[in-house]
Amino acid sequence: MPSRPHRPPRSAATASASLRARKQNLSPQVTTLWDFPSQNYGAGKQGDSHYAGATPSYIIWNLLHRYTNEKALVVDPMCGSGTTLDVARDLNRRALGYDLAPTRPDIFRCDARKLPLEDAKADFVFIDPPYSDHLTYSADRRCIGKLSAATPAYYEAMELVIKEIARVLRPDRYWALYVGDSFVKDKFFAPIGFELFGIMRRYCTPVDIVAVTRHNQTLQMGNYRRAAAEGNFFLRGFNYLFIMKKERQPLGQLTINN
Repeated sequence: MPSRPHRPPRSAATASASLRARKQNLSPQVTTLWDFPSQNYGAGKQGDSHYAGATPSYIIWNLLHRYTNEKALVVDPMCGSGTTLDVARDLNRRALGYDLAPTRPDIFRCDARKLPLEDAKADFVFIDPPYSDHLTYSADRRCIGKLSAATPAYYEAMELVIKEIARVLRPDRYWALYVGDSFVKDKFFAPIGFELFGIMRRYCTPVDIVAVTRHNQTLQMGNYRRAAAEGNFFLRGFNYLFIMKKERQPLGQLTINN
């Protein structure tokens, strides 16, 4: 079983961050069902809520609060509009963000399949990859968001990303992947979550699986809900949040005690 994450001594900065969290009605989640009603927390914003596929900042806040210490290095290989960077800095963590199509100056242009980091440098990694080819993220032909999750190419590309995350993460540290399944009516259903979880287990140990309620605007639109009812299919109501740990020994060398 994975060991409990290291919890640092409570410092003035930690106390200050906790006080801000209480004022903003933030608290660490204690169940495996997370429901966040808005994209951002507090009076400001984290990242850009208008960015296609923006990650709710509450998710990252909870992960960093639970699995990192102050000054820890947080890495996001597909940083999008920079939500991870903003949350990390709110919590007094260091942060590095990479993306094929950077949206702001503090995000470095980079393919997540080949990160410019030495081995075992990151204290935590968060990634919210494309869920198939439903959205347009960039014009770059290398973009994984141009690959359909109904094809092996998507999973082959994502395995390279997952392998790279395992390389740059420090042993005994944690990382998380946030993803949803893909469904195209009359064409295919792709259980992306299960497929990626199987790949992740080749490189790291599972810690937990969280279901995060989706608040996509289309889920509340009458025509979408009516089409789902009449067409006998489901709208995507949740995303997976997979939490993993990198062991000190390669997984193939670990022994199980009876």
